[in-house]
Amino acid sequence: MPFHATVLYPNEDDTKFDMSYYLSTHMPLVMERFGKYGLKGYQVTDYKPGGDGAKPPFCTGCTLIWDSPEDMQSAMSAGDDAGVVFGDIPNFCNKQPVLMAGSVVASK
Repeated sequence: MPFHATVLYPNEDDTKFDMSYYLSTHMPLVMERFGKYGLKGYQVTDYKPGGDGAKPPFCTGCTLIWDSPEDMQSAMSAGDDAGVVFGDIPNFCNKQPVLMAGSVVASK
């Protein structure tokens, strides 16, 4: 089963998130810089209010798809490449993301 890292961007009252920049510039940069470490692909979710109408705690999430936790660790610890990816965050969001990672244990 694959290994996923989910990057979640907080949805606070003063959050600014540029989805156009994120999709057209940041995510291609992520693939370019992390693909060589085994990043297979990604899925971006634009969160909306749930069934109760409540504001979601995160505005956007991105699931990065890896073969293994070691592949992700290699990318995250790659000085120049990781620095470029993380250094780009202020270009599209004024909040630091939350990173959650784990192994897929079931899928259908």
